[in-house]
Amino acid sequence: MVYVRKLVDAYQERLDTVDSIHAAEAHDWTGRHLQRRRESFFRAEALRGFARDSVPPNTFEGLQNELYDAVVETAEAPHADGLERLRQTLDRAVSAQLSANALIQVTEPADRRGICHQLSNEDRLTWVTHE
Repeated sequence: MVYVRKLVDAYQERLDTVDSIHAAEAHDWTGRHLQRRRESFFRAEALRGFARDSVPPNTFEGLQNELYDAVVETAEAPHADGLERLRQTLDRAVSAQLSANALIQVTEPADRRGICHQLSNEDRLTWVTHE
């Protein structure tokens, strides 16, 4: 998955020894972090499935777009490294005041973090920039 590769890039930027998914999984801190990121991604995927069956078409995509609008300035701002960009963006996703979508009432912090990873998977967000 694209989002996992982007996470590994962020880990590697800070920790030279974490240069693959297997190395990230084997490393104490990054292994736990990666597991939480995967869980949040799959929570967002489950929310997408729930939305497909429970709300009007494009409601989930509207939530993705609203969350993107809430975090893009944070994601594109200067940061010390990719891990800090990731952390700040996920924090912003959780704290963003979203109100224009029917799914807000069932969305939890992990779902919002997962939507950021979906956006990363779609190349709308990235953690390591090569400017």
